[in-house]
Amino acid sequence: MKRAQAYTSRASFYQRMEEAYQQDLSIYWSNLLRVNNLMVILNISMFFLTGLVAQGYYFTFISIGLLTLVAITTLLPIPAFRRLWYYLFCFSVELLALYFLVSSAVYWVQMGGKL
Repeated sequence: MKRAQAYTSRASFYQRMEEAYQQDLSIYWSNLLRVNNLMVILNISMFFLTGLVAQGYYFTFISIGLLTLVAITTLLPIPAFRRLWYYLFCFSVELLALYFLVSSAVYWVQMGGKL
């Protein structure tokens, strides 16, 4: 009995999240794309233009690849675009790219600005 109640409360929680997502769909995606563009600019200006990538540090390539994946998935005209799980997938990939960007910056600072 308690499992059934817990399951319905989880389902209703996800349903409420889905409804809230549907109401503000354009706000979520536009903010995700703005952050995506900002992180691409940060990656390029911090590591590519300074020549630090040429010395074999590959976390920035992973970060750029993940950001490209998010950008491509937002451009695909698929019906899943209006689903919460699709947004959460793209958001988690964006967070993973942020992890690689921050770890690259921390490594760069620890090495004294020289890789």
